[in-house]
Amino acid sequence: MKKIKIIIILILLGGLSWYLFIKPEDYIVRFTAKTSPGAIFTEVEKWNSIHQKTDTFSFKIRSKKTFSAIDETIIKNGEPYDFNWKFTSINDSITKVVVGITQKNKSISNRLKIPFLNTNIEKMAIATVRDFKNGIDNQLKYKYKVAVAGIDTIPKRTYAYLEFKNIKIDKKAEQMMKYNNRLLQIINKYEIKKGKHPFLVIKKWDLDANTIDFRFCFPVKNLDSTKLYKDIKFDELAPKRALKAIYNGNYMTSDKGWFALYEYAKRHAIDIEYTPVEIFYDNPFYGGDELTWKTAVFMPLK
Repeated sequence: MKKIKIIIILILLGGLSWYLFIKPEDYIVRFTAKTSPGAIFTEVEKWNSIHQKTDTFSFKIRSKKTFSAIDETIIKNGEPYDFNWKFTSINDSITKVVVGITQKNKSISNRLKIPFLNTNIEKMAIATVRDFKNGIDNQLKYKYKVAVAGIDTIPKRTYAYLEFKNIKIDKKAEQMMKYNNRLLQIINKYEIKKGKHPFLVIKKWDLDANTIDFRFCFPVKNLDSTKLYKDIKFDELAPKRALKAIYNGNYMTSDKGWFALYEYAKRHAIDIEYTPVEIFYDNPFYGGDELTWKTAVFMPLK
C-alpha cells in the first residue's frame, strides 16, 4: 500500500512538474474552418498587419513554416504574448487550427490560476482568436468560395502579355487593374484581340516569400509574325493536364484557389508544378456581386 501511495505521489508530482515547467503553452484555443491551411496561414499575416494600425496592438513573427505554422509575439495593451499557430488539414475542405498562447513573464502564475480562475490570458486568448475566426467565417460566407473540380486540361491560347516580377501575391490584382487599359489599347491598336477572357500565367511562385513572377495576358489571333509588334510580347499557352478549381469572389484573393489545389494535391499524392494559371470570366469593372465572379484555376501536373 505504501509503495502504491509513493507511486501515485510521484506520478502527480511528475504531472505537476510537466504542467508548470515543460508544457509548451499556458493556454490553447482550437477551432476549425471550411478552407485550406494555406488560406488561413496567409490570413493570419494579413490580420496582423490590419490590427497593427491600432495603438494597442503590435506583432513580430519569429518563425513560420509555409502553410502549416506561424510562431509570433503579439503585444496587446502593453503585454507580450507568444502565439504559436498550427494549421492541419482534416480533409479536402476543413482545416483544424490550434493556437498555443504563452506569457513568458507570468507563465507559472498563469498555469497555477487557470484551473481555478478566469485569467487575463484566457480572456485575451479567446477574444483574439475569436476575432480572427469571425473574420475567416465572414470571408467564407460573403467574400469567396472554392470548389476543386479534379483533373482537367489547361486550354490552348495564343496570347499577348505584360510581365511582372517579384510581386506579392495579394498585389497581383492591383497590377492587373493598373495595366489593363494599356494592354487592351495595344491589342485593339493592332486589331488582334480574340476572345474576352483575360488570364494569368504564373511563371514562378515563391511559397516562402509569398511572391510571384507572372504574365497578365489577353487571348489574341494566331500571328504569322510577332516582329511587327515591338511594344508587346506574345506567346502560346500549350494544353496541359492540370488540377482544376473554380473560385468565386474578388480576383484580389483568387489565390485561395491555389491553396485549395496545393492541399488537394498534397493529400492525394499528386505531383504538381507551382505555376498556376487563372482564367477570369467576369469583368470586375462592371461591379455586381463578387460571389458571382468566376475564375478557373489550374495547377499543372508534373
